[in-house]
Amino acid sequence: MTRNVFAATRMGALSLGAAVLLLATGCGLNGPTSTFPELGQDGNTRGFGGKFPQDPNESAFTFGVGDSLILLVQDVPEFSGTHVVRSDGRITVPLVNDVLAAGLTSSGLASKIEARLAIYVVEPQVTVSVGAVVSKAYYVAGQDLQTGSTLIERVPYPGDTTLFQAFVAMGAPSSILSDDYHVKVIRGDPRHPVVYTINVKEIYEEGFTGGNIQIRPDDIIYVPPTLLGHFNRIIAGISLPFESLFRISRSIVELDTTIRIIQGDDIYSRGSRY
Repeated sequence: MTRNVFAATRMGALSLGAAVLLLATGCGLNGPTSTFPELGQDGNTRGFGGKFPQDPNESAFTFGVGDSLILLVQDVPEFSGTHVVRSDGRITVPLVNDVLAAGLTSSGLASKIEARLAIYVVEPQVTVSVGAVVSKAYYVAGQDLQTGSTLIERVPYPGDTTLFQAFVAMGAPSSILSDDYHVKVIRGDPRHPVVYTINVKEIYEEGFTGGNIQIRPDDIIYVPPTLLGHFNRIIAGISLPFESLFRISRSIVELDTTIRIIQGDDIYSRGSRY
C-alpha cells in the first residue's frame, strides 16, 4: 500500500486569515513568497508575526506576554515572588528592576537574573518556574456543517501536543473530516511558509504515525470542507437572495398591518384580536 503521509508545499501567507484564504483560492495575495514591501517597516519579517516569537529550533517552553512565572531566590525571600510578563516582555525584580523575560526559557531567565543579582547577593541561586500560560496557542479552522462557512478557533497550547492529540482535544467526530480524511497543518512565515497535508485516518485506523507531527505554537490545523459542506455552501448561496426578499416582504406586511391597526378601533397582540 502506498502511503503519502505528508507533503510540504509553500504558501504566501502572513496571518491566519490569509492562510485560510489561500487554501480557498489557491494563490497568494502578492505571490507565493511575498514579503509585502508595501507595508514598509510594519511588515512581518519572521514567524507568525508575534512580537516575541519562539525560536523554531527551541523546543523548550519560552515565556510570552501575559504568562506568569514563579521566581525563587534561595535564602533571599525578598527577591522571590510571582510575576506576570508585561506587554513590553519584561518583569520587575526588586533592585534588579526590569528584566526581559519574553522569548526566554526558564533556565535562560534564571541565569539572566542570577547575573544581575550577583551585585547584591553572593552566589545567588535562582529558580524560575512556569505559572499560568496564556501566550501560546494554535488554531483550528474548519467548516460549520450547517452553513458551510469557515470557523476558526484559538486553542491554548498545553505543550508536547501531537496532531492526533489536538484532533482528539477538539472533540471532533470523523464526520467533520474532508472526504479523503486529510487535514492540513500550516506553519506561517512571511517568506517560507509550509503546509503539511496529513491523512488522519491512517493514524487512528491503521496505526501509521509518521504524520502524527508535533503541533507548535501558532500552527493552524485546517480541516478542508466535506462534500456536505460544499453542498450546504451552494444551497446557502442560492437561498440568500430569496431570504432577503422574504424579509422585505414580511416587513411590508407588518407595516401594512400596523397602519390598519392604528386607523381602526381594534387592538391586536401577536396576531390575536381582543
